[in-house]
Amino acid sequence: METEKLEELAMAKTYNSEIPDELVDQKQEEEKPINLFGGIPAILSRHKRTQKIEDISENDFSYLKVKDDSWSWHLIKLFNGTYGMVLDSEYILEYADSIENTSLSGKFSFRHGKNFLLTYRRASLEEFENQMHDLEVVFPLVENFKTDRGQIFYEYENDAIYCYQEGYIFQLSGYTRNHILEYFQMYAFLMSFTKLVHFEYQESSVLKYVYILQKKGLECLYKGVDLRKESILSLLEKYKDFLDVVMVSLDHHRYFEVLDVDYYIAKRKKNYQKIEEDLPLLIEHPSNWQYKGTFHLGLLGNYLEGDLEEYQEIFESKELSELEKRELLLKMIEGKEQECLEKKDYLADQFLQFYFDAAFKNPIHYFYHDRWLDFLKIEKLSLQELSMEALEHWVEEKALQFSNILKENWLTSEEWHDFLEYIDFSSFQTKVTPEYLTITPAFLLLELHLFEEEKTYIITEDYSMMEWIS
Repeated sequence: METEKLEELAMAKTYNSEIPDELVDQKQEEEKPINLFGGIPAILSRHKRTQKIEDISENDFSYLKVKDDSWSWHLIKLFNGTYGMVLDSEYILEYADSIENTSLSGKFSFRHGKNFLLTYRRASLEEFENQMHDLEVVFPLVENFKTDRGQIFYEYENDAIYCYQEGYIFQLSGYTRNHILEYFQMYAFLMSFTKLVHFEYQESSVLKYVYILQKKGLECLYKGVDLRKESILSLLEKYKDFLDVVMVSLDHHRYFEVLDVDYYIAKRKKNYQKIEEDLPLLIEHPSNWQYKGTFHLGLLGNYLEGDLEEYQEIFESKELSELEKRELLLKMIEGKEQECLEKKDYLADQFLQFYFDAAFKNPIHYFYHDRWLDFLKIEKLSLQELSMEALEHWVEEKALQFSNILKENWLTSEEWHDFLEYIDFSSFQTKVTPEYLTITPAFLLLELHLFEEEKTYIITEDYSMMEWIS
């Protein structure tokens, strides 16, 4: 509307209130909010999300210690904490070998002057029996027996000890039968395999059985009694008056778990994403406009391809050639990436706030389900005892602390900056799997998996983040 016309309307309105308010009507029309995100459902519908399936069966290592005594075991948790085994702590575990174990197969190696190896694989009882039959053709059978807990043992000379339990074949090698204490320790290791309760080793009868086997096995063998073939109940009855302080502690559940800090440090470093070669950004136009190459978004991941949307002035330009369009779009995309990198800390903060805001509503569930031990710097925690119980308490305290801070104040609070000191960002990033990146003039649309859960986020022009809930 021209200036003269505006002035004319303003004067007329002053002396006649009945005159239609064209100015107000036009201003309201001009200020009508535009739905910047109206096209997002259509964008998302064009993308087929891939299901992220992880076959990794996580291990955890800690120490099971007896109160009032120096006796301790390595506590190995298998299959995401559903089963556990104990091994005398005098053996040194090689953590790196077991990091990629799955629910189908895996291995644990350890040493004590020499190397030992325990491997496992899922198999049927028939497969196990067929394997034992084949081995007997090659190696002399030392013995085989079955425990009262259903564990089936075979041992072959110059080969290994085999055990079938809970649908798995275990093979343990590296021991010598000439070292009788070591020999019993290897059997005790295999016999300690048992189900865990809420990720914890709570079956003291199994621990007592393992302890007696290691402590009294040699002595009884000289008397012609093989404790490996004794039932747990009969063995515990026989040694109920064995007043060793460890036995007394085990009888009264006076044992506790302490996290193996060295394992979690080693695992974090082993799991860091490998630095991949950066691919140069380029623009393609097969049917729709796309980019290919590495678009860096810091903690939110690196996106190797994506779509360009809503650049109609460039897409439909008659003045620009195809090459000029590509060059102009590439320059704009590279600019977007550079701006995001300059704001990467702010974006990371917002991303983490979305996650922990949800997680702190049910912190213990998220602590176990999303395996916070994989990215928490537990070595930095000032806890008197680095046990699971103490760590759970610490997590709950943090959740309570943030519940008393307004969400809009999280990122500027001292509590937030202190909390971030306990997060290994390189390890946290391994939990982020980028899928699609859509770039528009007004926002970026990110589709990714976070802890195996599908997530969609929007990064606006001012680098504020929003989570898109379909």
